[in-house]
Amino acid sequence: MNVEPINMPGMITDEEARYYEYLGTLYEGRGAAIELGPWLGKSTRHIVRGLRKTPRFKRLYVFDDFIWRSSWMDQYVSKDLRPPNHATFRDIFECFIKDDTASLQVSTAKIVDYEGNEHLPKIAWNGQPIEVMYIDCGRTFEVNEAWYRTFSPSFIPNVTLLVMQDWGTHRERLRLPYNQTLRFTRAHPEIELIHELSDGMIATFLYHTE
Repeated sequence: MNVEPINMPGMITDEEARYYEYLGTLYEGRGAAIELGPWLGKSTRHIVRGLRKTPRFKRLYVFDDFIWRSSWMDQYVSKDLRPPNHATFRDIFECFIKDDTASLQVSTAKIVDYEGNEHLPKIAWNGQPIEVMYIDCGRTFEVNEAWYRTFSPSFIPNVTLLVMQDWGTHRERLRLPYNQTLRFTRAHPEIELIHELSDGMIATFLYHTE
């Protein structure tokens, strides 16, 4: 599947971009579509492109704390685009996704306290069923457990897909100590690995009851 490139800063591979657009075409409208951790919105735009190919799509719910962490974010953007450390970058995100605004519901919230986001409200969900979640919001066991507690009561057995952007980091050598996504998925036998990309770190899991 070929996709038109999106010229903006981002951290996803070409295969991941294609996968996001392909996966959106399978959306059935049986529950909400959610993205956790869009950063500047490159993944968001590819996700929406795919979802828009089905008439059942209404909106993508997007959550981020939108706090800039200079220590690792600066390297991905030019100097003129870098906000101060721990400043909000939601305005930059909104600039990059302005053509897709009508398809998004964006919330600024934290999953756990982390480096500059302590003043933000905790992430919350409205309780409606969830069909698909695109997750790129942190790699630690603590972060993954936190979003899972918030959203999993709304998962639909044998329907909900969890698309985990950083799952493949467990293959890195030496593995960094905060790359704990494999530990998280092993702790939840109710989510089943059904697909893993060869170029990139994405893996998709199907939620089911034990």
